Amino acid sequence: MSTRSESLVYVYAVCRDDPALPADLAGVAGGPLHTVEFGDLRAVVGLVPAADFGAGRIDELLQDLDRLAEVARAHHRVVEAVGGAVDVAPLSLATVFGDEDRVREVLGERHDEFAALLGELHGRVEWGVKAWAAQAQGPEADSGRPASGTEYLRRRRAALGAAERHTDDAVRAAGRLHDTVAAASVAARRHRVHDAALTGRREPMVLNAAYLVDAGATEQWRQVVDEADADGLLVEVTGPWVPYSFAEITTRAAS
Repeated sequence: MSTRSESLVYVYAVCRDDPALPADLAGVAGGPLHTVEFGDLRAVVGLVPAADFGAGRIDELLQDLDRLAEVARAHHRVVEAVGGAVDVAPLSLATVFGDEDRVREVLGERHDEFAALLGELHGRVEWGVKAWAAQAQGPEADSGRPASGTEYLRRRRAALGAAERHTDDAVRAAGRLHDTVAAASVAARRHRVHDAALTGRREPMVLNAAYLVDAGATEQWRQVVDEADADGLLVEVTGPWVPYSFAEITTRAAS
């Protein structure tokens, strides 16, 4: 299938089996989806406007948080739908090529890498574990109005020091939690922790990690998480997800 010059081919993911795309599943920019095949591999693709995704436009997209969020939602919606039916290797956000012939070339050039990755991800899912430092339960703060500015500063320094020690303890606890959960997983990745502006929580985040787990071992894995030492932590488990964190192949998009 050829593409018009005003359109580019947006690639969502690579799989082996026919993903049986739902007819009502729309991609980025609301366009329909189809597959491009090369050998035993299939790329899930759709057309996007070159005016929005062409050379120089991707950097603009990454700077526009509203547009980026819209593209990310559509991208993840497609990958999750495909990943719910077949093993899938998701590609990075906004991976575009000039035409379908170039997509086939990439499938051929990177065939062994895609095939190996799909083999590693077969029958496995991603789970996420996030942890925050629980509110400190130390001695009650000094009551009453400070007698002087010096007394105020003393109290302030003491409070800040206690908060730092509490967070340091939580960071160490998060490390122990991660080690325990990683040992029960096929693979593990620690991601950057988010600040309060992104999490919407007052407590500092001390762990943001992803774990690759055999789908058939999910119950045992969850039990390990539930029974792990998480003293001083508030723990949140999310998933199962398509294993984005473990799809490490990147392609160089070209318009």
